[in-house]
Amino acid sequence: MRVPLNIVARVVACCAVALALIGCGAGQVTQTDRQVSAVDGAFGNVGNAIALRNVYIPYPPNQDGTYSAGSTVPVMLTIINQGNSPDELISASSPAASRVAVLGTTQIPGGTTVISTTGSGGLTSPLVVGELRVLLTTSQPLRAGLNTPLTFQFRNGGKITLPVPMAPPPTSAS
Repeated sequence: MRVPLNIVARVVACCAVALALIGCGAGQVTQTDRQVSAVDGAFGNVGNAIALRNVYIPYPPNQDGTYSAGSTVPVMLTIINQGNSPDELISASSPAASRVAVLGTTQIPGGTTVISTTGSGGLTSPLVVGELRVLLTTSQPLRAGLNTPLTFQFRNGGKITLPVPMAPPPTSAS
């Protein structure tokens, strides 16, 4: 049984057109091209092993969304050492701060995660074993909606500067 050449040519042409149309749209507008992380904070990688995730400044306790100059402001972050060797957060700095204190557990063993805290009793509560705090002493007002550049220096991983956002205001339950 012989298929007419005309039908074969039409099938081949349809397949070629379909492939061309599929290829033209690849990567242009997809359902995931504008998706962002489900967390509010900044993120970045330092060297081959250190990952910083969900780095943010908590919303201030006042209603105007501003930390005034001279305020002590916590920085919340998660540090993940994805490597086998330990590393250490040795310093942090920001042009918006006169001082950045890195307190408590700065050693990050290989394969571990360290999450910063404001302390169970607030910024001035005593440090407990395993607790990390990063505190900015602001040299200028920090306002909600603006990012604050913050540089983290690790002993082995190196340095990274992130645009750290302020968390949105807490929602009130109705």
